[in-house]
Amino acid sequence: MQFQGSATFMKALPLMASAMIALLVGGLAGLGLLAVITGSTPGPLAVLSPIYGSHWFLMILGFTNALISAELLTLLSMEWSRRIAPRSLVAGFLVAYWISIALYITGSTTIALIISTIGLALVAWHTSRVLLTRSWIGLPPTHYNYLLTATPIIMAMIIVYWLVAQRLGLPSYNLPLASLILPVTAIIAVESRDIPLLLGIPPTKSLAARSRSLRIRAVAAYITSSLGILALASDYTSIGGMLIAVGGVLALTSVALLEAVERASKAVPATVKRHVATHVTLSYAWFIGAGLLALASSLGVIKGIALGDAVTHMLTLGFMFNVIMGIDAILLYGHAGISLDKTPPPQPWPGLLLNTGLALRILHDIGLLPGWIAVAGGALTGVAIIIFYVRNMINIRRILSQGVAKEPWNTP
Repeated sequence: MQFQGSATFMKALPLMASAMIALLVGGLAGLGLLAVITGSTPGPLAVLSPIYGSHWFLMILGFTNALISAELLTLLSMEWSRRIAPRSLVAGFLVAYWISIALYITGSTTIALIISTIGLALVAWHTSRVLLTRSWIGLPPTHYNYLLTATPIIMAMIIVYWLVAQRLGLPSYNLPLASLILPVTAIIAVESRDIPLLLGIPPTKSLAARSRSLRIRAVAAYITSSLGILALASDYTSIGGMLIAVGGVLALTSVALLEAVERASKAVPATVKRHVATHVTLSYAWFIGAGLLALASSLGVIKGIALGDAVTHMLTLGFMFNVIMGIDAILLYGHAGISLDKTPPPQPWPGLLLNTGLALRILHDIGLLPGWIAVAGGALTGVAIIIFYVRNMINIRRILSQGVAKEPWNTP
């Protein structure tokens, strides 16, 4: 027996599978690169040495891009409008996606980036047609809709300007660092909606007395963080660090976490509340910490730091993956049409491994631990991510095979 949620989830699988492949290959390439940088031996990962330089592309314009596009083209699209992107559009995105990856790892950087921009444009076109209209139950678009629509557009503009600047000799920025805008802004946009939704508070009624203030903070966080990342990528380290830290504080306050937990539906188990609160707190701690670390480096408080590596992984492994493990670990079941009472209790082990491994890596970046520990930390984060996805995919498949009833806990 298949329900609407599970049918939509199955249509998202090609995009999610693409994300997982890019994550696995990019993660292994990154681990091999980390071993080389720290003076360790990459071992069997040496076979991936030709694509070490493609690590950032596989992780951001590969994994992150496909994961966000899976949400925008299928899951969130269905929630908002009760329709998903046409198969031809999804197929077009996937063709552009895989061609861009193949071209980038073979050295055709410019063409790969152009094709990636085309894929982002397809996602932006669909999102603007769906999320900027009234929902299927008549709700008007909110800041969440506008910010999500803006995200692929901004990323495409960042790539286009970088390509033009390289050709014309204009002032530019570090593109891998600047590309962090894609995951960071998407998460800021979606979390201000997902936390109340996950905890059983209807979006139209949640925190009503403060809703305007929370929306303003979310938009301010989105803009401030984007400018901070661009400043950091342009070597304005002190300005970038300050703006990223401020953006993280604004983003954290925009989700009103404590109030949302207190007002959560009684149907939400205490274990889920604790899990969400813990991972959201950790995610924003890494976010704000990335900005403060950059600021401390620019002021000379911390010297000899591998700042680019530290900030990149604090914002991706720390911010993004804590959100994935804390929020998506539960909402993923809702997207598959699985009712809350059928959702397995969240497990703390992947998060513990992830944050421990990341802490080891950052301690190496600031010069406190030897390189082999950084490699061990990188391996630990990889194991955590694999355990997380494999466990949840197995559980979803098992539950769907038994047949489940859809409940409105994940419906706007």
